[in-house]
Amino acid sequence: MKNPSSKTVWPSFLLYGFVTSVCFVLGAPVWLVGLLTGSEKWRSRLGSIPVSPRNAGAGSSAGKKRVWVHASSVGEVRAAAKLVREMCRNPGVEVVFSTMTVTGSRVARDSVQGPAAFFFLPLDVPFVVWRALRRIEADSLVLVETELWPCLVVMAKRDGVKVVVVNSKVSDRSRRRYAMFGFLFRGVFGSVDAVMAQNERNAGRFELLGTPRERITVTGNTKQDAQPEEVGGLGMRHRMGWGAEDVVVTAGSTRPNEEAALCAGFASARASAPGLRLVLAPRHMGRVEYVSKIVNSNGLTQARWSRVKAATADEGRGASVLLLDTIGDLVAAYSESDLAFVGGTLSGHGGHNILEPAAAGLPILAGTSRENIEDDAAVLERRGALVTVENSSRVAEVLAALALSKEDRERRSKEALDFYRSRPVASLKTLEHLKRIGVV
Repeated sequence: MKNPSSKTVWPSFLLYGFVTSVCFVLGAPVWLVGLLTGSEKWRSRLGSIPVSPRNAGAGSSAGKKRVWVHASSVGEVRAAAKLVREMCRNPGVEVVFSTMTVTGSRVARDSVQGPAAFFFLPLDVPFVVWRALRRIEADSLVLVETELWPCLVVMAKRDGVKVVVVNSKVSDRSRRRYAMFGFLFRGVFGSVDAVMAQNERNAGRFELLGTPRERITVTGNTKQDAQPEEVGGLGMRHRMGWGAEDVVVTAGSTRPNEEAALCAGFASARASAPGLRLVLAPRHMGRVEYVSKIVNSNGLTQARWSRVKAATADEGRGASVLLLDTIGDLVAAYSESDLAFVGGTLSGHGGHNILEPAAAGLPILAGTSRENIEDDAAVLERRGALVTVENSSRVAEVLAALALSKEDRERRSKEALDFYRSRPVASLKTLEHLKRIGVV
């Protein structure tokens, strides 16, 4: 199949548009309730975007390039934060910013500086996307990582909007899924004007999916540019009554099955290293109650951070496990920790953010599922900053060894921090390429 031009609408796209339109009608009770309750999310999702018209007069966006940046959720928002901040420094550019999730929207409004408007991504239904495009009037659409929605991409291109993907990545699992629906997505991947990939492996996957190689450039992973080492602590140790000699391991973005292995290994390691303390930060807050039961089943005392930080008395003081049941506190928890576990690596999810614990200078434990973080994990392991744990027995062995050797922890900590600080600034490389192709 040839790469489609900006004026082409192929039969598979028409079928996709028909199916999404039918789903839209069938889902009317959901979005009608959202509208009736005055939900900002549903107004945006239906194409009513809170963006000022381009011709609103002096002091507005008139005469500026308008760039629509879309980042799905928290991870993508953080990956885009520095890039968007740098884009907004250009007086000739106006950025409007969309997200998919409520949490992503909250984080974007708190941490992304400069956009003229924040809103939720419109539903990928032809007439909704048409309405949103008319309202936003963007010159360019910048998609973070792999947010390639068929209606959005095709209709933006047909309207003459330049479509680019930054910090782009496609896991091997996702590549196979896209390939299964190649009759639709090959045209979508072939429509984008430019792809700025995290590494050569991801660049190759975009090419296999239909993006011409000459449109693909490797600019690195912008998530490294969030500089989380500058974040202050939570006062976690003090509130929990954990002393300077206690060894705190924070397990970030944990998934199902991981907490059981971590708690079992942690309980076993405490037999020889009683100063160990564990912070569990589930990937999804809806799982906190379930995780709490796992902690109890291993005979461990626990506290919840939401209650500890709100309490005036010694709530949870002295407990060996802290459940981090609040959003946005993980990086701060890393800053008060001695060790870290990267979630998603024991559960088959490919691994979550490994740069945040590295930036905090923490020795890292990780399972063998590392598809999303394979390049960084490989370098960290070669440097001795990362130790592989395949199961609860290995977790126990590694935690006990590291807890009992401050010298070993300090050596691994230095390697993690040196690795993080030596990485190039991917956001600035991405920005330079955006300038070259006329986006900013």
